[in-house]
Amino acid sequence: MTLNGNTPNGEIQLARLYDGGGNIVTEWNPRFEAVRREREILFGAGGYNPVAERRGRAKAAGGSENWIANRDRVKAMADARDAFTFDWIGGVIAKVVLYVCGRLHAKSATGEGQIDQMYDDYFHGWCGDERDAQGLPRCDFSGRHRFLKQVQLAFMSFLVDGDHGLLEINPEFSPNGEFCLQNIEADRIGSPMEGSIAEDYIGGVKIDPMTGRVQFYRIFQRTRTNQYINPQEVPPESFIHVFDPDHGDEYRGRTKLLRILNDLRDIREWIEAEKIAGKTQSQYAALIGTKDPMSGQGASAWSDKTAEGTPTQTAQWGKLLKLAEGENFSMLSPAARPSGAFMQFVDTLIRKMGVSLNLPYGFLWDLATLGGVTARIEVQSALRQIQYWQDNILVGLILDRVRQKVIAQGIAMQMLPAHPLWKKCSWNFGQWITTDQGYEMSSDLEGLGAGILRIDSVTGKYGTTPREVLTSNASAANDALGVGAEHALPVETFARGLWPDITNQKAAFLAQTPIPSPPPGSFEAIGDKGVAKMVEIAQSVKEGTMDRESAIAMMRTAFGFTPKQADALVPDEPTPAEANRAAGLDVKGNHPKPAAAKTSSSNGSRKPARK
Repeated sequence: MTLNGNTPNGEIQLARLYDGGGNIVTEWNPRFEAVRREREILFGAGGYNPVAERRGRAKAAGGSENWIANRDRVKAMADARDAFTFDWIGGVIAKVVLYVCGRLHAKSATGEGQIDQMYDDYFHGWCGDERDAQGLPRCDFSGRHRFLKQVQLAFMSFLVDGDHGLLEINPEFSPNGEFCLQNIEADRIGSPMEGSIAEDYIGGVKIDPMTGRVQFYRIFQRTRTNQYINPQEVPPESFIHVFDPDHGDEYRGRTKLLRILNDLRDIREWIEAEKIAGKTQSQYAALIGTKDPMSGQGASAWSDKTAEGTPTQTAQWGKLLKLAEGENFSMLSPAARPSGAFMQFVDTLIRKMGVSLNLPYGFLWDLATLGGVTARIEVQSALRQIQYWQDNILVGLILDRVRQKVIAQGIAMQMLPAHPLWKKCSWNFGQWITTDQGYEMSSDLEGLGAGILRIDSVTGKYGTTPREVLTSNASAANDALGVGAEHALPVETFARGLWPDITNQKAAFLAQTPIPSPPPGSFEAIGDKGVAKMVEIAQSVKEGTMDRESAIAMMRTAFGFTPKQADALVPDEPTPAEANRAAGLDVKGNHPKPAAAKTSSSNGSRKPARK
């Protein structure tokens, strides 16, 4: 091992550990221990003030992924897991997960209903609606969870641990021969006990130091004794890293509970202390005192004693007790703990925690505080954060990517038809949070009527799509007509509020609609006889037997042509020379004379014909 200090140019020379062959095993900052001890004094073991009495000023700003940050990330993750498991914040996180992805439904958007339905049926079958040959969900490598549960586990771990992984398993390595996923918890991305530290390796993530691109993720297997073994290097195209960095240089996420871990610990310890104090005080009902230490004899003797030897006197119902001279009796007041000041301070801490999580106080702790306009503001605040997580974490990182690979698998296996828009899809996460259902629905209907709201935005708020609403309404209307036919009653008799005129509307829809007249001037309106008449008119004009203006007027009157159409159909009148030629006359309009018979001879004279 070599250990060097600062180089002449001021840079720190890293300490290195070599094996027997002279190869570098690991390297670290030689001042790491000294810095750690300084930080221990100032900020405690975890880097986020876990010990109240150890406070100090922050050190100079440094990188998001420096030597200490990785250590603090692992410790903060352990603390957050403990708080999530044993404290009330676990219920809050579970509620957040329920609102963000309590329901998950994909709707394909190719524009062709039959193909959309085939895509959706195949995808939801893969998600767990259909099981494999062993009766297990097709989406999970371990065969335990539906896709919805895998997404919920990933999002919950993202909040508590800081990040989470989904390993994509190719069909050739899958137990059921299909594409599937495996959940990877944050402590298995890299190892908390891993000694390898380098500029291009950050907490299980190998990066290109020149570009910052991720080259691979190192995934460990965790044994039941918390040993990390069998590391596997997974390329980014086969690994979904679910995290939302707060800094541009981060490659590993920090727990979203980081800002409230100190307050959580303080509240837990304080409440436990108050509970002990209150229970201790409640165990004593009254005190009897005496000035004579020897008076506890004879009639003044105590009736019993505790296991520790403290004398006690049994209280008797409905009895009047006389006290000896020098004795006094006082009732203890009821326990006054926790005090109102304590509760107000706890309330202040929880409000601070709500701001730290970017969630409103009423949503986080006490819904009774919501009311009126304030309720709508707080609900909209929570909804903004929920929609951010849905769009950027779930859809942006997981859902679109997984669905596209599943549909591509179905197309490759010829179980689904190919379509140019096979990637297009919308996601439905269930009904939105609403404070006043009637008020919001009335506002939505007014917005739709005014044309300032889209139908899909309103139906999405209530957890459906326009097609689902229309299909359901049409089916319900047909069911109502069927019930009316069975009981020989019009639907208006028993469902007037829903369909006030459905019987007449259905009859009008089924009635044979007369075929509309063809537009004037079309081939259907003219017919074969009309076409022959048009040819005759055009021929008359061409031959000069009808003037062009009369022909145009006849075209407009008989066939309904516009002046422009009639003018285009009627030919120009012939010139006088063309008219004479068509009539068999010469240029001057005279009939041509017949030509005289001629005979020929050698001298130019005609010879008489030989008999």
